[in-house]
Amino acid sequence: MPRELTPLPVSRRRAALVGLLATLVGLLALSPGSAQANSGPESADPSAGAVLSTAPAEVTLGFGGSIDEEQSHVAVLDDAGRTVSDGEPRRAGSTRLRLPLRIGAAGDYTVAYHVTFTDGTTDTGVHRFSVGTGVPPAPLGAAALRASTDAVAAHAHRIDPFSAALLFVDGVVLAVILALLWLRPRDGRAMSLRADPRT
Repeated sequence: MPRELTPLPVSRRRAALVGLLATLVGLLALSPGSAQANSGPESADPSAGAVLSTAPAEVTLGFGGSIDEEQSHVAVLDDAGRTVSDGEPRRAGSTRLRLPLRIGAAGDYTVAYHVTFTDGTTDTGVHRFSVGTGVPPAPLGAAALRASTDAVAAHAHRIDPFSAALLFVDGVVLAVILALLWLRPRDGRAMSLRADPRT
């Protein structure tokens, strides 16, 4: 004789639902996101708006957090959008990036950066300096600003195994919750796997 499913008491149903929701929220909170720091560099050499008589050999950016060098990108562009960097950015200490340059002409230059910190947050921005013109750099138009940030933001990040595992666990928990909701009896009764003691 088949066993009947008996409804759980309301208090136990609420406790089960609260437990499932708390687990899901906790797992989602643990999974890394793309939080934006957006505080900008604490120091920059050349600084924003600098008017230089000679070309710098490098750009240095200092931030308030520890930098993930492999996931961070810096580019220096001339007014035609050409890169004037001479290599890849390298970490100097835990909070600074250095990028060697090869500037051969006077003009305005744009420093664009997309920095990822070891806590998972990121920061993207631009600033400008001039070389050999004697005047501050002209402000960037909207299209030039977008092109500058795209130069450093349009890159692929490698997949972090820990992040992938957390996302997988999040998916499994969500699938279990959806399955429990789907398997709930259609007549509004809560589902229980306990045998009815009357049978």
